Amino acid sequence: MENTKKTPPVRPVTVRVGQLKRDIQTAVLKSELPPFMIEMILGEYLAGISRVAQKEYAQDQAEWEKTCKEGDNDGKHSGNPDKDPVQ
Repeated sequence: MENTKKTPPVRPVTVRVGQLKRDIQTAVLKSELPPFMIEMILGEYLAGISRVAQKEYAQDQAEWEKTCKEGDNDGKHSGNPDKDPVQ
């Protein structure tokens, strides 16, 4: 018997961004907090997200450099992470 299991469709990033914006707007409106408190809360949240993003960037950069270094050995990459195309 054939395996006919289909992969579920992936929502485009633009659709997910739009949904996130609507969810944030709904949460802000439901909170009934004054704007200065919302600004403070969102600022703290953004600072946390920024730390995570910086760690993710550093990890991605290290992985890319490792891939480029390994590519030196098999000829797939130039060995220079700044010159190789983004894939």
